[in-house]
Amino acid sequence: MNLRQIDLNLLVALDLLLTERNVTRASEKLCLSQSAMSGMLARLRQVFGDELLVRVGRNLELTAFATEMAIPLRQCLLQLEDLLNTSKPFDPAQEIREFRIAATDYAVLLMLGPLVTRLEQAAPGISVRFVKLDGTAKDRLAAAEIDFSILPEEVETGLPSTGLFRDAWVCIAWAGHPAVAATLTLSEFLAQPHMAFDIGDNNHSSLADEHLARNGVQRNIVASTESFTNAPFLLQGTSMLAMVPRRLAERLQQAAGIKLIELPVAVPPLVERLMWNPRFTESLSHKWMRALIAEVAASL
Repeated sequence: MNLRQIDLNLLVALDLLLTERNVTRASEKLCLSQSAMSGMLARLRQVFGDELLVRVGRNLELTAFATEMAIPLRQCLLQLEDLLNTSKPFDPAQEIREFRIAATDYAVLLMLGPLVTRLEQAAPGISVRFVKLDGTAKDRLAAAEIDFSILPEEVETGLPSTGLFRDAWVCIAWAGHPAVAATLTLSEFLAQPHMAFDIGDNNHSSLADEHLARNGVQRNIVASTESFTNAPFLLQGTSMLAMVPRRLAERLQQAAGIKLIELPVAVPPLVERLMWNPRFTESLSHKWMRALIAEVAASL
């Protein structure tokens, strides 16, 4: 295929279609009508000789060909954008773009509100999309599918990063729990049933549980969840205990009807870091956003 035979705007539309997997959302991002975007998809199918997106049930899924080209396409468009913006000064007040951040619901709960507030004041055209944190975060950063990932410092990615904040672990129980007082001995802690967390696609336990396991401390796990923020609400009316970051427990204590109890065993604090693709280290917009996220984290 000769580059002269294709409108580069079609490639921008294709990138959005492959990312969103939804004609309506892609059309909204390009400020086009749904029919216009459908027309572009039809032209792209003709150009590439492939369906690109096929309907599976209610959803659109990528064909094998589209899956193979999605990452190279995104990288080419980013390189072209870098070239066009080489000498363009960065003005956050005039910038219009979206930053995608992979993070746990715990990090989202703490950071989304103050981050959006600062963006409204300094950069009303910049938005953030928080997406689920899973085991693919490193690969998605490399492919520029996301801009940042918020991960504990123990997770080694080899990517550039900066520290955000640290938090202590605390034990929580339903406020009406009849057998749990203001303090717990280790034997009392271990005698109670517990809720744990399975994080990501490979059922990784929380860092607190991994530390306890390395030191021969095994909790009596009777239930597990992927959500940190749901856990406090799931304890109501039960005898279960859970270990969560203190800021989360304090934020949800009243709403979830829980009580906080100091852990009877030492657990290292949770230290969160912001990570990104090294090709964006010198990007002015990325630098500005990194500084803003760090500023928000420092204020927590």
